[in-house]
Amino acid sequence: MGGFVLQLATIALLTRVFAWSPAGATAVGVEIAFLHNLLAHTRWTWRDYPLRGARGWFNRWWRYQAAKTASLVANIGLTAALVDLAGLPVEIANVVAVGACAIPNFFIAEWFVLRRHADTAAATPGGPARAA
Repeated sequence: MGGFVLQLATIALLTRVFAWSPAGATAVGVEIAFLHNLLAHTRWTWRDYPLRGARGWFNRWWRYQAAKTASLVANIGLTAALVDLAGLPVEIANVVAVGACAIPNFFIAEWFVLRRHADTAAATPGGPARAA
């Protein structure tokens, strides 16, 4: 939820205060949300998949960035289309776009980003996560 709030605030600020286009503002907003979400998911959501060092962080970041690039393109396209074609305010258009992208994003993250890789250490049953 924090990433979504950051995304909407960024979009509103960039379009309303700095007169950015909805597409440009959405791109920046999604990227800020992406960075927030990667850190939050690593800390809380995926804490049972700890990372092994800097290489582990880089590999997870790269997979997360690749997965979110598809989401970014879809989010920008939907937001811009809803603003241009339906005349919706950019914030409302982005809420609709985020809703449309949420479920595919979840499954892409689970399959491509979180699946066990050499850079994650498996959690031990009944105990804290530790490197194998």
